[in-house]
Amino acid sequence: MGFGWEAGREALEGELRRRYDCEAVLLTDSGTSALQVALAAAGSGGARVALPAYCCYDIATAATGAGCRAVLYDVDPATLGPDRDSVQRALERGAGVVVAAHLYGYPVDVTMLSSACSQANAVLVEDAAQGVGGAFRGRSLGSWGSLSVLSFGRGKGVTGGGGGALLAHDARGAGILSRARERIGPWVRGMRNLGVLVAQWMLARPGFYALPSSIPFLHLGETVFRSPGRPRAAAPVSVAAARDALELSRDESATRRRNTLRLLHAARQGRGVDTVRALEGGEPGYLRLPVLLSPDRERNVRAERRLGIMPGYPRVLHQLEGFAEAVENRDVAFPGARTLTQRLVTLPTHGLLGEGDLIALERWLSAAA
Repeated sequence: MGFGWEAGREALEGELRRRYDCEAVLLTDSGTSALQVALAAAGSGGARVALPAYCCYDIATAATGAGCRAVLYDVDPATLGPDRDSVQRALERGAGVVVAAHLYGYPVDVTMLSSACSQANAVLVEDAAQGVGGAFRGRSLGSWGSLSVLSFGRGKGVTGGGGGALLAHDARGAGILSRARERIGPWVRGMRNLGVLVAQWMLARPGFYALPSSIPFLHLGETVFRSPGRPRAAAPVSVAAARDALELSRDESATRRRNTLRLLHAARQGRGVDTVRALEGGEPGYLRLPVLLSPDRERNVRAERRLGIMPGYPRVLHQLEGFAEAVENRDVAFPGARTLTQRLVTLPTHGLLGEGDLIALERWLSAAA
């Protein structure tokens, strides 16, 4: 078991180095753990970190576990990218780390963020947990910044039933990763990860999306803030599953792209739906297809969930109970993020969608308001 685990770990680390052109790799039990130890190692307790006001709540969990103070920046609903002026204000408030998140696989302007961080002597951490298959200016999402974070958890494109990775791309990032390695506990048995893998495969078809709410340990479809746990090394079962999934990810990404282009065509034929614009030079990975519903579009939540259509994150980060007190600029309105909480929904794009599933999604997108 020890030899197999070491060989598997080395194989996965080697593939990540090749694919993301990174200097060092740290495998963890989740993407959240990878981000948590990165933030903790990048500064001392109480350090300020700039976070997107609209994003996965696990980013807030990681910042809490790292003992950071948060300064939020707004997000543009048209692109899901950071508002430049808002980022600058966060840096002026003393943020020493900026986290950039490629939501649903849509690239953000990492060159703008890199420049802003360089001028402020801040560290750019790229959260590419949702970025599998995406690229910006010819480089894979996850290969920018001093550090980047990957996730092998549920619904992330490369699924190990759990697990994640922290990648370092320059000398500063490598130094932070070296310190982060000391904060990782030993791995624990990953049988739960295996159970999650099996359940995810069984529930991947849209017709089964009503079931996850009755299986508490999966947490599928939930958008809740969770208290941080102790970061640990990746379990062997997750390493093996992620390595296999990584080999298949290019084919899966191509399928997601084909499905998404078909759905986008339907969305543009109807009314009551606005699509997100990809940045010039950006190639989305289309982990899911985000669209913004017009305020007057009628909703049928039960029918939408049966199709695999899910609401986005329902709250701006400073509205999260258990995290709001850590946000230094919680008095700011963040209009872009607020718009996304009210209007954004996402559609499935994965390779297990059948022709009937796609037709049903097309009909929903092209329906009149």
